[in-house]
Amino acid sequence: MTDGHAAYKEPPQPVAKLLQKYGIPQSAVSIEVKEVGASQALLALNPDEPRNPASVIKLLTTLAALEILGPTYQWNTHYFLDGKLKEKTLHGNLIMQGGGDPFLTVDRFWGHVLAIRERGVSHIQGNLIIDNTLYNIPPHDRAAFDGKAQRLYNVGPDAALTNFSATRFVIEPVGGGINVFADPPLANLLVHNKLEPESGKCVNREGGWSMRIVREQGKIHAFFEGRYRPRCKAHSISRSIVSNSEYTYQLFRYLWQSMGGTLSGGFRTGATPETATLLVSVPSRPLAENIASVNKYSNNVMARQMLLTIGSDWNEDESADTQAAGIQAVYEWLDQVGVNTQGMQIDNGSGLSRSSRISVRQISQLLEVAWKSTWHPEFMSSFSLAAMDGTMRKRLKKSNLKGRARIKTGLINGIRSMAGYVHAENDRHYIVSMMIDSKKVNYWNGNKIQDALLEWVYAL
Repeated sequence: MTDGHAAYKEPPQPVAKLLQKYGIPQSAVSIEVKEVGASQALLALNPDEPRNPASVIKLLTTLAALEILGPTYQWNTHYFLDGKLKEKTLHGNLIMQGGGDPFLTVDRFWGHVLAIRERGVSHIQGNLIIDNTLYNIPPHDRAAFDGKAQRLYNVGPDAALTNFSATRFVIEPVGGGINVFADPPLANLLVHNKLEPESGKCVNREGGWSMRIVREQGKIHAFFEGRYRPRCKAHSISRSIVSNSEYTYQLFRYLWQSMGGTLSGGFRTGATPETATLLVSVPSRPLAENIASVNKYSNNVMARQMLLTIGSDWNEDESADTQAAGIQAVYEWLDQVGVNTQGMQIDNGSGLSRSSRISVRQISQLLEVAWKSTWHPEFMSSFSLAAMDGTMRKRLKKSNLKGRARIKTGLINGIRSMAGYVHAENDRHYIVSMMIDSKKVNYWNGNKIQDALLEWVYAL
C-alpha cells in the first residue's frame, strides 16, 4: 500500500538501483520520509505494512520510558542484613535486593561494595542472597533465539543484573608473547593461555585460535589455544559464560575480596525476609542517561529492563506478568498521544524478537510525538550520530551528513531497519523510517541502501 498524498510513491533512484542490484523486491521494503510538522509524507512506500523492526523498536521503548517514568527516574538497589553485625563481622547473610538497575556496570557495582564496607561490614559469616523477585517473568533461555547462548545480545533481564553478565577476554601481544586476561576477573574464573605468537601480516584477528569454556569442580576454565599474530595488536571478545545470578555473586566476591573483605558462604536467590534490616540503598544513573546506552549501542537487555520497569511501576499487582503489564502501559500511552496501534505487536521491547511488528508510518508518528515532547532534548541525544558515534560511527564518513543524521539502526537475519531524523541541506528537518524484510538483505548491503536514502533526504 502507498500513500496517495505523498509526493513520491517509489523509492529514490539511487535506492531503487541498489534494491535491484541486490535482488530485493520493492514489496519487501517500507519507507516513509516526512518533514517534521508536515501533514503529509514526502515519500511513502508500503507505509502501513506491519513489519519486524528489529532494534528500531527500542525507540518506542525508550520514548515510552521517558514519558511514563520521567527522565530523572532512578532504580534503587537495596542491601539488607539478615543477621547480627558485630565488630565488622556480619553473623548471617547479606541480601542484595535488585531494583532493576539496567546499567549496574563493574565500576558502579564497585561503588555498591564500597558503600557496604563504609557502613562497617568487613566479614560476612554467611551467604550472599540475591533477591531478583521484583519482576514476575518466566525463566529466560539464552539459547532460544538463535542457539548462541553465550552471546551478549541473548542475556535476559534480571532485577539484580550486573555488568550485563558480560566477561571480556582480551588478547594482547606483550613483550614478544601473547597475553590473555579477563575483564572483569570473576572470582572463580581461570584463564589458561596456550596461545603462541605467529609472524606475518594481520589478516584476521579471529582466525588461527580458539576459545573454549569448561566447568569443573566449581571453577570456570577458559582455554585459549592456537596462534595469534602480534601485528593484529589487541583484540577482545565478550561473552556471557554463567547465569545472571552466578555472575553477580562471582563479581561481588571478587570485588569484596579485593577490598580485603571475606565471605565464608556461597550464594542463593530468594525474597528478602521481613525481619531483614536495611543497610544501604544505592541509586542508579537517571533514566535519561541510560537511554543513550540503549539507542546508541543497541543494548538489548537494557531495553528489556526498561519495559519491565514500566510494567512494574504501572501495575501494583505483584502477581501480574510484568512484561505484559509493561506492554499494556505502552499501548495506553500510545493511544493517549495519538499514535495508531493497529497491526502493531510489541514483544519484549528490545527488537530481539520474531513477532514484533510496526509500520514505518507508526514509527513516523512516534518520532513526531518525540519531536514535540517536553523530553525532546533527552530523547534526541540518545540517537547515534552519523559518522560520529554509536552504531553509525563508521558510516557516511565521506558525506556531508556527518552529525546531521540521528539514526537508530536494527538488524536480525533477514531484517534491516533504521529510523530517525535528518537535518537536510535546505536546513529543514525530516523524519526518516525504513524497513527491509528479505532473505537477500544483510548488514552490508542494508547499510548501502540505508545510506543512499539518507543521502537523498539530505540533498532535498
